[in-house]
Amino acid sequence: MKAPIQIRREDVAADIRALAELMKVSITEAVSAAVTEKLEEERQKAAAEKAERWKRVDELIAELQKLPRVGPMLTDDDLYDEYGLPK
Repeated sequence: MKAPIQIRREDVAADIRALAELMKVSITEAVSAAVTEKLEEERQKAAAEKAERWKRVDELIAELQKLPRVGPMLTDDDLYDEYGLPK
């Protein structure tokens, strides 16, 4: 187990106590509930952002695939000499 967490800001400690009192639970339970709720919210937000980025990647790939092909695909032999240096 890691070392206990200390809350040094009085305003935060007061808010935790107020939350615990309103919820009628211990301070630990109030903190646990608040952190669990916020953690789930942030995980969902991160997952949504990741899904949106992948959606954009798929859209860009689709756009690129629509572009006309103007010649044969280049190979390593087209770009590099027998020593592996650029032509």
